[in-house]
Formats: sequence, structure tokens, C-alpha cells
Amino acid sequence: MELNFFITLCVLGVITLLTENRSILRYLYMPVLLSFLVVVRLNAFVFNGFEIDILTYALEMQSTSFDLYYVREFIFWFGLRIIYYLTQSELFSFIVLDFFWVYLLLRISEYKDSRRLGKGLVIILATSFSFFFGYENIYRQFYAMVVSLYAYSILDIRTGRAILIFIVSIFIHNLSLFLIPLFLIRKCYTFPLKDKVILSSVVASIYILILPSIMSFKDADPTEIDLSYLYLFLFMALFVFYIYKFRDNVFRFIKIVPSILPIIILISGFVLHNQEMIAERLSMMFIPFLLYDLYLFSNSIKNPLKRKAFRMTLIITFTLPVFLFSSSMIFLN
Repeated sequence: MELNFFITLCVLGVITLLTENRSILRYLYMPVLLSFLVVVRLNAFVFNGFEIDILTYALEMQSTSFDLYYVREFIFWFGLRIIYYLTQSELFSFIVLDFFWVYLLLRISEYKDSRRLGKGLVIILATSFSFFFGYENIYRQFYAMVVSLYAYSILDIRTGRAILIFIVSIFIHNLSLFLIPLFLIRKCYTFPLKDKVILSSVVASIYILILPSIMSFKDADPTEIDLSYLYLFLFMALFVFYIYKFRDNVFRFIKIVPSILPIIILISGFVLHNQEMIAERLSMMFIPFLLYDLYLFSNSIKNPLKRKAFRMTLIITFTLPVFLFSSSMIFLN
């Protein structure tokens, strides 16, 4: 049933992006998305699904232990326990959490809405493999990613609030600390573009240099297979393609997609440091920021056919891996 819901969600997403019909998004896509998330949780808690991390969180929300591990990411762990205390149900606790991140996703789209289906960003993200593995399994990292993406989306217009929300994301999952370069570069988008490129390189390089000390503080669990090189190849391929596309004005591309350069430098540095595990986890966190920037760019494409083709490329490129990875198919079946 979970697989059928996901396929339906993908088909509705494609139809909505092609038609740019807000009614389909509002009255069909969103109800199906929420229903799919309920089915995901039912599969985990009622039908004994495969979501290992989710079941671990379900046990932790009932725990009364108190140590440093929980304190350093206290917003997630204690927030989880508070929600469970109010609902007295693992199932309903996760449904509440799921519905809240969907709300945040709509808010992320709202700030950059346009007459050309600005909220279509919800569609691109909801079925992307980065989001899929997040709400299916690596939930704490996923939640920090959504919260920090919301902060990223309002950084230009509500800087103070964005900083506070980003701090919240750090105490949901400390891995959010590695997102600071993306925020710095975006906030400095009014700099001369050459200075912006230099700043991207310097900030990301500093993070790479201090990596050993950071790693002694924060650990990360590996996923099933090492995909760090694949992610690096993906980011590099996108970078090369768009540099070629904007070859007459390379710096314009850097301005349009401010996240791409620091992402490439950071992931390259982690791989060179033999920290493939962190590189893989961070790549999962970086992808929504890259998609956010690319989707904003699509709003500026005036030609309807080119705009729709661009968005179709995004949804196919980042949703297709869900159907190709054996681990994701285990979740869905």
C-alpha cells in the first residue's frame, strides 16, 4: 500500500508541475501527501515495518534517562518526549511531527511564491530521495534539515528570526553546524560576485581545516552503502552543466545558485579527509538547499515550456533514485 501511495504521489506531482494547476496541488496532491505519511507511520507501528531508526525513536520518547547525548540535541529528544506525553501514542506523536514539517514546507514555498506555482517546491522536495530517506528512517537529521531550510528561506527578509530558527535546528541535530557556510554565502549575496566566490571558498575551506576537531565531538551512523562519491559526482555534474549553460556569464550562475560552490568544496574536503560517512549524511542535507535555489531560478523562466521542462528534470533526477535503491524499495514494500 505504501508503494502505491508513493507512486500516486509522484504521478500527481508530475501532473501538477506540467499543468501548474494550484487546485490539483491543494485539493489532490496535499491530501495524498498527508495520507501517504499516515500510511508510512501505520506501516511502522501497526504493521511492523522496516523503519529501524523510527522504531528506536519510538522507544526513546518513552525513556526517562538523562545524559549528555540527549542534552546536546535536547530540542529533538525532549520535544519528542513532550509530544508523546501529550498524545500517549508513538503513532500519533509521529503523525503530529510529520504534519508539522509539511506545514514548514508550505511556509518555505510561501515566502518565494509566484504566479507560476511557487509552491511546486513542495512537490520537488516531498518525493526527492533526500526527503524520502529522511522521513522514512534518518528522522532526526531530516527534521533538522527541514527546520534549517525554513530558516534559509527567510534569511533575506527576517534575518533575526532565521538565525534563531537555525540555532533550533542545531539542537535538533548537531550536523546542522555544517550548514553555516550556506547561510553565510546566501546572506552575503549582495557582495560583488567575485568576492562572493572567494568568500564561499574561504568559509568552506576553514570548515574542512577544523573538521578533525569537529569530528571528535560529533559522530554519525553510516547508512547501508557509501554514496559519498556518487553525491560528489552529482554536485560536480550539475555545476559543470550549468557553468557551461551560463558560460557567457559564469558569475550569474553563482548568484542564482549560491549554495552550489560551498557544497562542492565541503563534500570534496570531507571525502579527501576520508570522512565519507559524514560526506554522505551532509549530502543528504545539502540537496534540499540546492533544490530550493534551483526552484527559485525556475520561477524566473518566462517561457512556460522551458520552465516546465526544467522542473520536470528536477523531480525526475531527484525522485528516480528512490526506485533504484534496494533499501528504499524495502521501505515501500
